[in-house]
Amino acid sequence: MQAYATNGAFTITYNITMPPPRDDQTRLHVVQTYTTTTNVSIPAIRRTEKQGFKLVQISSMFINESGACAGGFVACHDSDAARYMASNLERHQVAFSSVAPSGFVFTNPLPLSSTWLDALHTDDVSWQGNTPNVRIALDALPNDRTITPQGWINATADPNDDNVGLWLHDDGTASESWAAGRSAQVSYWLLAQDNPPDPWNDLGLRNGVTLLNFEGAYQCYPVRDERQSTVAALRPIAGYTDTALQLDYNLGTGNHNWAQIRCDFNPPIDLSSYDHLRFEWRGDPNAANSMEVGLITRDATGDHIFARGYHHVTHRGWWGHLIIPFQFLEGWTPGRMFNPAQVVAVFISVVKDGANDSGGSGRLAIDNLGAFNVARRPVLSAFERATSNKIAARAAADWIATQQTRTGLVKSWQEEGACVAHTYDQALALIVFVKEKRRAEADALARALVSTQNADGSWYKSRNCETLDLVDSNKWEGDIAWAVYGLSLYLALGGDRPDVCTTMQKDVHQRAETAINRTLADARRAMQKGADYLRTRIGADGCLVIDHTEGTIDAWWAFQFAGPEYQDEANRIRNCLLTYYWDDAMGRFKGGRNWWQPFLDNQTWGAAFLRSIGESAKARRALSYARATLVLPAQGAQAFGFDGQGGPWAIWNEGTGQYIAAGGEGANRFLGELIAQQEPNGALSSSLDEYAGGGVWTTRWHGVAPTAWLYFALQGGPFLLHKIYLPLILKPGCPTLCICPLAPADGFSPGRFARSSQRLSPAPSDRPGRSVKAKAV
Repeated sequence: MQAYATNGAFTITYNITMPPPRDDQTRLHVVQTYTTTTNVSIPAIRRTEKQGFKLVQISSMFINESGACAGGFVACHDSDAARYMASNLERHQVAFSSVAPSGFVFTNPLPLSSTWLDALHTDDVSWQGNTPNVRIALDALPNDRTITPQGWINATADPNDDNVGLWLHDDGTASESWAAGRSAQVSYWLLAQDNPPDPWNDLGLRNGVTLLNFEGAYQCYPVRDERQSTVAALRPIAGYTDTALQLDYNLGTGNHNWAQIRCDFNPPIDLSSYDHLRFEWRGDPNAANSMEVGLITRDATGDHIFARGYHHVTHRGWWGHLIIPFQFLEGWTPGRMFNPAQVVAVFISVVKDGANDSGGSGRLAIDNLGAFNVARRPVLSAFERATSNKIAARAAADWIATQQTRTGLVKSWQEEGACVAHTYDQALALIVFVKEKRRAEADALARALVSTQNADGSWYKSRNCETLDLVDSNKWEGDIAWAVYGLSLYLALGGDRPDVCTTMQKDVHQRAETAINRTLADARRAMQKGADYLRTRIGADGCLVIDHTEGTIDAWWAFQFAGPEYQDEANRIRNCLLTYYWDDAMGRFKGGRNWWQPFLDNQTWGAAFLRSIGESAKARRALSYARATLVLPAQGAQAFGFDGQGGPWAIWNEGTGQYIAAGGEGANRFLGELIAQQEPNGALSSSLDEYAGGGVWTTRWHGVAPTAWLYFALQGGPFLLHKIYLPLILKPGCPTLCICPLAPADGFSPGRFARSSQRLSPAPSDRPGRSVKAKAV
């Protein structure tokens, strides 16, 4: 919806989107564009008071908590407090009862450190009943200026008088002066929900037992190496909703310098009923360092450390949570076994781990440290099929088509300065074009894949999509497998080309000379060359020579669809996945043979693999493991989804689409989160939050991969559920380029594909926007 308004010297356009409400939240997204009609000069005092330029303002009412007011009403308030996360990284919260009207809500307000401002209703009563809590959540904080909250409460006795105003003030030049004709824009969400936002509680992410919430007594203290020039101090702070514990540190400049929060348990605690550690944490946007998390256990020989490092993560300046499988904790003493029945301490360290970590001073806060049991999680007895939305799906496909260049390749990220085409994204786009019967786009992209294939059958990771110049020379097995798989589905489209088939059967030699026939023949050869290359990447044990679960799953799909001559390879890869990578005790795919970090695409694409070989119960277990370990809210709690690896660190929309397409529990609810973010032109961004660390990269750029996975979530695919067969074969006796679909009389179904399969998701671990293993500190 679009609306127009004037406000003094400004004309304003509002582009408003209202996604379907959830049971617990209603939300509205606004893109607000404002233009001055005349020159404007704003008095300096207004800027000082944070009233110079109000980007967004909400109104409410507060007279008292429980007393009477005009009209004979009692509990005369609609909201009773305001809160936000300030630039000192602490929660600033003011009860309206503490403000003497008429007056400002915040005394000496600090700028936002996170994207949101809340108007809270902390009780469940008021003169109008249980009125909602309201949040303003900016899409992002600007990089060139600060935004500061402020508010005002007028004196009144009339409950119909909205006497409370809360707003976000633009501290930049917007609050100084405007020249006539100048325009600017802000985009934000308005959220309304019953209880004050607590997204981890709202999403059910505090399962199991909470060991430390820092509201009562605890035995925590700072630790540092006295041989290093470092500083470490602990203090309680105002966390997201209550008290948290913060480490104030200075690591200096030396590599491997560290500072630590250590909390002791005396007597030792028994965690043998649990298998994953969890806690909420917040870093410092100005201090990009590494983090190490450990448990100290005790046996007859003494105390032993088991820990795991996460590289370059502490610059995430908003609250989130971290989930760590006990199996992922690595022992520091060779030969010692982790003893969860005798845990004597937990520690969280900040480490300068190499040149790309910044060292220096910073802050790290933690809260709600606990443990939970994932192995005993409930698993649904059926997959959840997402409801199709053809309008949204068509818009997604149309947007992907707009990213195709004259070379046939598709630009991966719309906002990226250079025109870069990642091979994995080309495979996804090709499958979308095939499913949409966009033959011209599919043919052009198939020809581009053929022309950019290396002589050995591989593809490089990335090329310039305008010049075809090489961008990334890595030959990643997962990318190559996806190219093979995409071409196999493209070839299947030949069974749905009546114009091609009719002409061929009238005059085989004439049809063999057509461009489409050459394209199909070239694509088939490229697919086979790619499969042949992957065949050389299989070791003696039947696994890929790289130890990588995702790449191995990708290879299985490539071999399974490349034709009957590759079934031996598909069977060897299948055996490898079930023997070395499947963790039956936990019901999930590992990240590697001995790598226990949670990864999303291993579970989603892995679930498709398992479902296609008749292991549906295991497939549902894999998806439920992802649901238990990788769900998280956006910074402003305006949406939720999955990350690609634990962490989790930030929402990754592509991965959320994978989970939906795989039929995971809550698929329709997660689909609503993606559709709420889809742009009017059909595009979907990688994430709601910008983050690079811990081996992941998320961006607010709009990309082929997230948009393609939205399409698959809506329309099914890219993996198939039923047995299928390649429809295109070289007919005996025909010229080399003569390709015909098998007729029904041959015992096959035209237009179907090759071998058993399902719908699910893809991507390489070290591609931008994809997960890669975090290295230990």
